[in-house]
Amino acid sequence: MSTEVPPHPVQPVEIITVSDTAAKVFYAIFKNMENKMYWAEPLDSAFYCACFSEFMAMLFFQVLAVGGAMTTLHAAHPDLLEISMSFGFGIMVIAQWAGPLSGAHINCAVTFALYLAGRVSGTRFIFYTLAQIMGAVAGAIILLMIFGTNYNGSDQNFASNEWDPTVFNGGQVFLAEMFGTAILIFNVFATIDHPMAGGGPLGIFPISMSVLVAHLYLIPIDGCSINPTRSFGPYLIASMVGHSGNWKNQQYMFWFAPMIGAAISTLIYEYGSLKPSQREGGGDLRSNLHLGEKQSIPAAQDAAYSSVAEEEAKESDSLADKDPHAVSNPLLSV
Repeated sequence: MSTEVPPHPVQPVEIITVSDTAAKVFYAIFKNMENKMYWAEPLDSAFYCACFSEFMAMLFFQVLAVGGAMTTLHAAHPDLLEISMSFGFGIMVIAQWAGPLSGAHINCAVTFALYLAGRVSGTRFIFYTLAQIMGAVAGAIILLMIFGTNYNGSDQNFASNEWDPTVFNGGQVFLAEMFGTAILIFNVFATIDHPMAGGGPLGIFPISMSVLVAHLYLIPIDGCSINPTRSFGPYLIASMVGHSGNWKNQQYMFWFAPMIGAAISTLIYEYGSLKPSQREGGGDLRSNLHLGEKQSIPAAQDAAYSSVAEEEAKESDSLADKDPHAVSNPLLSV
């Protein structure tokens, strides 16, 4: 009697397409952002003090950095490095006093990135942006009072950002500004999330250097923005005094490109693959960098060294109990 083995049922094969995978990734990122981002926070005196700090920081940044650019452009042979250093070192100098108060964002693209990463509230993003805009306008007014309208450097429209459309098109400038903003945002997050208190031994230096390097790269293209609120002040004042140029119809670029660059950088770093697992739980610029509220590595090392020293002292005491003539410190026996 023959027995027939029934055929095995065919198992359906699940075909996973690239679009399905991308949809799952984007959904996971969206849910992660939804869990991290928040809108409200108490509007207390410390909050308004932080907003005033951002106003003053942007005002000083406008006068020092943009003023430095104007005086350099007044020279017979303008120096690209000198202008870049005005912006890079200007950030570092101002952050020393503004950082403990507000975090010294001095750039709405930075604040936007920190909001998307769940590091600051949406309310703080809005208030900081408004404070930075007012500070940028006030600083530009001070530049107008200092230089007037006859100073050679002000012929550059108070260092307003612009590009030559016969050399670069809008897409090229957009891409360049996005990359310039990205290197700044990556350094902001990496400095905040440094395991050592205060951003490690370099502190704010990598952030200020990223501003300097971005200016070295972008000034020949469009004057370098990577900072929408900073760019708005000179643009507004140059418009008010009746200057003309390509910049009058190009201001939109210096808002959209840095903000989109900041958003993409945040998605890659905070929700993508550029953030080590050891650096989870990072805060914002004020708490983690300028106030140094994290446990520092040197402190942990000191604790470890103290523990080792205690163990060695116990062993030495035990040896002395066994042999009264034993020397506890071997260096003393030489």
